[in-house]
Amino acid sequence: MRPFFPRLSLPLAALSLTVLATLAHAAEPLRGLIDASGLKARLGQPNLVILDIRSGETKEQGRATYLAGHIPGAVHADYAHASWRLPRNNVSVYLPEPAQFEALAGNLGVSNESDVVIVHEGTDATSFGSAARVYWTFKAMGHASIAILDGGLQAWQKAGYPFETKPAQPVASIYEAKPEPALRARLDDVLAAKERNVTLVDSRPETFFSGQEKHKAIATGGHIPGAINLPHHHAFGPDFRLKDRASLAKAFAPAKGKAAIAYCNTGHWAATDWFVLSEVLNQPNVKLYDGSMLEYWLENKGPIQASRPGSGS
Repeated sequence: MRPFFPRLSLPLAALSLTVLATLAHAAEPLRGLIDASGLKARLGQPNLVILDIRSGETKEQGRATYLAGHIPGAVHADYAHASWRLPRNNVSVYLPEPAQFEALAGNLGVSNESDVVIVHEGTDATSFGSAARVYWTFKAMGHASIAILDGGLQAWQKAGYPFETKPAQPVASIYEAKPEPALRARLDDVLAAKERNVTLVDSRPETFFSGQEKHKAIATGGHIPGAINLPHHHAFGPDFRLKDRASLAKAFAPAKGKAAIAYCNTGHWAATDWFVLSEVLNQPNVKLYDGSMLEYWLENKGPIQASRPGSGS
């Protein structure tokens, strides 16, 4: 007797293929950017954790913004008030210690197996910098599957996708940090950059690089000697989404193929340059200096070089 194999009807067969494709897609770890349609397709998946990092002037304002409307299931993880950057010697710019990050991630319901998507406002270049800094923090702690929502909440809204106002109630989990030291630059790395043939990438706007503007905590305007200027805002188009890969490769060509350390004032804008070089252009040996100019000046009193706009020095 010939074995009997049931035949699937065409609609059922198509449905089965769709399910298989969805499961295969879900198994792929996240990296870099995810677009709004890609995130929508993942809603409801058990390993997905959406972190809404929007902030306000106060913690209460940030919470109110989140409660006014967010992506379904998103957990509020306020960039300014959720310990993404912690103080040391009165400078609030540093990567959390592993135990501190474990507590932060665990309380947000993130486990080592979670697929994490970071959501920012999408309304300016600085909001992407916040998302890139959180992304880098996860990567520096060894997290495997993480992405930034391309275009942020603004892209989600423009796509006409749903919002909700009910706050998510994350279930606390156990998180084990597995630090990746190669992603983080220390002050000693910056001071030794020239002799190690490492390019210092100043991610601040041109006016900061040239010394026309400066952070209020730094006495002298200018940049770390030998640095090149690749302003973070050059990575974005008029809609504040990252430019396409070819345009980014052109804009960031001065750092192409080089070991690099990105810095700014507080390690925020620099996270965008790190993200572009490392996660979009796939360039190895790119570090973020989280201490940035505040540490360089306040702890080292290191030399700062000013230059005329456009001089490139």
